[in-house]
Amino acid sequence: MNAPTPVVGPPTLDDVRRFAFRQGPGKGHLGEQHLVDDRTATTSALPPHRARSATGVPLPLGTHQLLAATPYPGPCGAGAVAALEPQERLGHLLTTAFGLQRREPSHRYADHRSVASGRAKYPVHAFLAQGAAVRHHDPYRHALVDVAPSGGAAAGPVDGTSVLLAGRYSDLPAAYGRLRYAVTEVELGVALRSLCVAADLFGVPAALALDGAATARAEAVVRSTGPGTWSAPLTVRLDVPGPAAPGRVLPGPPPAARDARDPLLGADDPSARDAAAVSARRHGLPPGPPAPARGLPGGSPAGSSAAVLPSGGPVGGGAVGAVDWAQVLWNRTAGRMPDRLYGFALRPAEVSADCLADLLAWADRPPPGRLLAEIAERVRLSVALQRVGGLPAGVHQVEGRGLVLGPARPGIMAALQPGFAQQPAPNTDSGMRHAAMAFVHSVDVDALLDDFGPAAFGLLQLCLGWSVHGLCLAAAAHGLVARPARSFVEYRVQPLFGLRREETPVFMTVCGTSRFTEPMLDLRT
Repeated sequence: MNAPTPVVGPPTLDDVRRFAFRQGPGKGHLGEQHLVDDRTATTSALPPHRARSATGVPLPLGTHQLLAATPYPGPCGAGAVAALEPQERLGHLLTTAFGLQRREPSHRYADHRSVASGRAKYPVHAFLAQGAAVRHHDPYRHALVDVAPSGGAAAGPVDGTSVLLAGRYSDLPAAYGRLRYAVTEVELGVALRSLCVAADLFGVPAALALDGAATARAEAVVRSTGPGTWSAPLTVRLDVPGPAAPGRVLPGPPPAARDARDPLLGADDPSARDAAAVSARRHGLPPGPPAPARGLPGGSPAGSSAAVLPSGGPVGGGAVGAVDWAQVLWNRTAGRMPDRLYGFALRPAEVSADCLADLLAWADRPPPGRLLAEIAERVRLSVALQRVGGLPAGVHQVEGRGLVLGPARPGIMAALQPGFAQQPAPNTDSGMRHAAMAFVHSVDVDALLDDFGPAAFGLLQLCLGWSVHGLCLAAAAHGLVARPARSFVEYRVQPLFGLRREETPVFMTVCGTSRFTEPMLDLRT
């Protein structure tokens, strides 16, 4: 089969439609994705060229203690937050959203952060823009590192305080091919939700500016940090008073001026170039005011909502047990295997209806803004269950915070396992067969593009990431693994979930009880 034609110039609606096919049902037929060799170099954890300076603002210590004193699911106490200076509060917020959590010594992918990421590569970078000051969040230096002037056209000042989120495609292995687009754009939605949750916890109003003009301004800032193939950025405005903190010399030596991986930043990668072109369709979004962005579930507190059976009887209710936000972020995991093996292993275990109700409450919070909320309404969320709160094993449709029960199917998880990307092998396990819940997001991609235009495919990924991170946090609060997955066989998953022919499964999140635990190294500050 001939290689697909690269996208040239701004992609048309048909270009995006073909590109979307390569992300989903077509990826197994076009031969673009290959086995990933983890020894292959990527730019993961490599700061942008101009964000390796010796100066910046150290992030405050003590975030862990503040979160440990904050019961899930509520925000930090008003007294503790009021005692913080505005810039100190901002620092704790960023550490909560994106900071390091732990290292698992025998895990193939180490240094877990607050958010899930494919192969722990973390392609989404956060930049803080305050007036003329631009800084890059570097979790390893635990600092906001000054971005050195480029010597070219200035990006221009930014009003107030904004966090700019942008994905760099070369942080993921090249063997992902065009699937790097979907993984990176979903992780943009994950990062957006994580930032908004952190803002809620510390009582900082946040708003998402998604229009084309805001995207262009943010892109100028991101491009001023040096070479790289970036997604269209997101701008989240934070209501933090006062000027930017003055920069100073940071402790320890700065990263090397050049890294052996630096040539990858400027490499001409057709799949990354196509991904950036499709992402750039967000530049065409219409103007509008920034939309208030709340990350915590709305309405009743998470964990106290009841998922309702068709008969009207509750299947869940009651708050989650005593757990604090420090524990939630520490617990958040996509699962693991021992001895640096691949995959994730689960064990059969009962899960309470309260846990399911909590996950549904988090999934029910729409993303910020009318446009994202309208696209999210087009996405169907279904869940396969086994051993959950006395509900029948099978596939059930999620409606708000409730379920529409489908027919019983006791072997549903075993039937789904062959459609998962990782299959059991001597060096790999897939815990799908023992999972308690498998959430699947699905949508009619063609109809979505017809109704919302070529930018809709990227906006869909943001909606998926927003929902997935909510599921991950709720699962962590109940001590469960939540494994986000984009690599699965759509043609196997679609009939098992009873989806219409035109409805494509676009994301899966597998939840269950981990089989393996071990002592871990605490990286929290």
